[in-house]
Amino acid sequence: MVQQFDRSQYEDVEWNPLDPHQLENPYPLYARARQERPIFFSPTFGIWYVTRYEDIMQILRQPELFSSANSFMVTTEFAPEVEAVLAEGYPIVPTLVDNDPPSHTRFKKLVGKVFAPNRVREKADEIRELAHMLIDDFVDEGRADIAWQFAYLLPMYTIGDFLGVPREDMKMIKQWSDDWLLMMSGAAPTDELVGAAHSLVRFQNYFKDMLEDRRANPQDDYISALITVREEGEEPLADLEILCLALQLMFAGHETATNLINSTLWLLLHHPEQYAEVRDKPELAAEAIEEGLRLESPVPGLIRTVTQDTEFDGIFLPKGSRLQLMYASANRDAEKFEDPDTFDLHRANKYDHLALGKGIHYCVGAPLGKLESIIAIQALLERLPNMRLAADQTFEHQPSLVMRGLKNLIVEWDPPQA
Repeated sequence: MVQQFDRSQYEDVEWNPLDPHQLENPYPLYARARQERPIFFSPTFGIWYVTRYEDIMQILRQPELFSSANSFMVTTEFAPEVEAVLAEGYPIVPTLVDNDPPSHTRFKKLVGKVFAPNRVREKADEIRELAHMLIDDFVDEGRADIAWQFAYLLPMYTIGDFLGVPREDMKMIKQWSDDWLLMMSGAAPTDELVGAAHSLVRFQNYFKDMLEDRRANPQDDYISALITVREEGEEPLADLEILCLALQLMFAGHETATNLINSTLWLLLHHPEQYAEVRDKPELAAEAIEEGLRLESPVPGLIRTVTQDTEFDGIFLPKGSRLQLMYASANRDAEKFEDPDTFDLHRANKYDHLALGKGIHYCVGAPLGKLESIIAIQALLERLPNMRLAADQTFEHQPSLVMRGLKNLIVEWDPPQA
């Protein structure tokens, strides 16, 4: 084991993914890192960044050495004012994304039964009906902000219906989710984080009240099911586990799919020939979604924590070191993907991307998120003829270290003739 280690030689002071320039186009910096310094340390964030495909795969194969605890929290310690607000809620216990075996295995079995591909496919008609209902609201206008009028509503309503959350509460829950995302990045000023902490506590209390109601009045929804679900040889879920699982499902169940719909449509509208292919052959929407996942990964990277002193790729990593696995960089690694910056519907190995993780932490909600996104793209291309990007807009992404999504996506089309 390395006894002495000078971390400064691996530091990169240029790295700031919240800088507007890097935020909008981080890919040249990823490419440079893969060539010059594939694993580097950011003194600003206190995190190691891993950028090459094979290095990330090696780490994902060793969950006992690289823990998923706090995998979506860039900052795990907050100012006293923020901690005081968080203390008014309940502690976040690990469930899926932020958990390790054997506890993670237990949760994944329970949730996996519900999100199994065959069960998800049964929801296709409902999702398709919802997609067309949302489009009905703006199809006659000839112009819409797809991000806000369609792409966030479709996944939110879908996962909300699944959990038993009334649709009239979605605007409120969206705000709470966005504030929780702000806390995950941890880079906001303290006063903003205090406000976000209040939102998280409200989010928690919302599901706490809902759980109490479902115990007294069970319904045909997933919250009710979690109260009674059992796995042979396992203890039933405790209330705190149900609450934290519901929060994570509500958040992840809409955030990634929203960003995927927006980014895939954005890519198609920038590639007219491939747009026309998908329009004429709607089954190719599935291929477009995979390339959307690869090229514009909704989750650019998740964090792992080293469980014991170790050496990786010649770098000494003491116990407690935190690494962000940059899936968005790996997905453009030329060692894995030919012509990696090109949007190609017919890419042979498009399914090898890491946008949804790999191994034990492959996203349990992937079948639902993909189905929603495929149906969304098909419905938009069917209903909005001659769709194009509105000229009077700039494309900006939400400032986040753990999610990548467009703030707005304004499109125009030829409205139906009266």
